[in-house]
Amino acid sequence: MQKQKEGIENFIINKVEKSHTLDEIYVMLKKAGFSKTEIERGIHNVKKTHKTLHQDLAASNNFLPTLNKKIKKAELDFERLEVNTMKHIGLFAGRMRRKDFTVSILFLFSLFFSVVIIISSFVQALYPESWDMIKQLLSADTNGLLYMYIPILFAPFTLIFLSLVTRRLHDLSMPGIISFMYLGVFIYPFSEYVSSGIIVLDLVLFILFVFLLSKRGEPVSNIYGKSPVSHGSTFTKILNLK
Repeated sequence: MQKQKEGIENFIINKVEKSHTLDEIYVMLKKAGFSKTEIERGIHNVKKTHKTLHQDLAASNNFLPTLNKKIKKAELDFERLEVNTMKHIGLFAGRMRRKDFTVSILFLFSLFFSVVIIISSFVQALYPESWDMIKQLLSADTNGLLYMYIPILFAPFTLIFLSLVTRRLHDLSMPGIISFMYLGVFIYPFSEYVSSGIIVLDLVLFILFVFLLSKRGEPVSNIYGKSPVSHGSTFTKILNLK
C-alpha cells in the first residue's frame, strides 16, 4: 500500500515537472485503475509535502536527465498511459530546452560533416575529373563568392539550424528572427569593405551561441508556448514532432 502511494505521488510530481495539468494527471491515473479517493489523496499530499522537492527537481532536471530513481521508475510504470500520436508542430514554432538544443546541435554538425566527407570521397573516387574541376574553381575564387552559396547548397542543414536557434530563442522569450543573423557569417566577399563590421558581427554571434547553450529557459509559459518537455528521440526534437 505504501509503495502504491509513493508511486502515485512520484507519478504526479513527474507529470507536473513536465507541465501537465492536474486534470490531465487525474485522467491518466483514472485510466490506470486508481480510485478517485487514491488520486485526490495523492494530489493533496504532493501539494502539501512535496513543494520543495518539485522545485529541486525542476531546477536540476532543466539541463540534465532525470536522476531520481523513484521518479524514473514511476515514469516507466505509467509510460503505457502516454498517447503515442505524433504531429509536426512546425520547424520554427514553440520552444526548445538548452539540453535538447545542445544535443541537437552536436547531432546536426556531426551529420553535416559526415555528409560532406561522404560526398567528397564519392566524387573524388568516382569522378576524379569533376573533383579536379571543383578544386580549380575553389582556388580561382579569391574573393570568396562561392562562400555565399554554402547555405543554399546545404539548404536542409541551414533550415534546421535556424529552426533550432529560433526555438531556443523562444525559450528565452526572445524573437526568433534573430536566428537569421547567423546567415551574416557567409557575407565574406564584402569583408574587404566592412572588415571591422564582420569581426563585430562574428563576435556577437559567437557570444549569442554560447548564451543559448548555457542560459536556462523560462520555467513558465511565455508568448511562444508552454515550458518545453524533454522526452522523445533527438530526431523528433530536431524536427519538432510531438
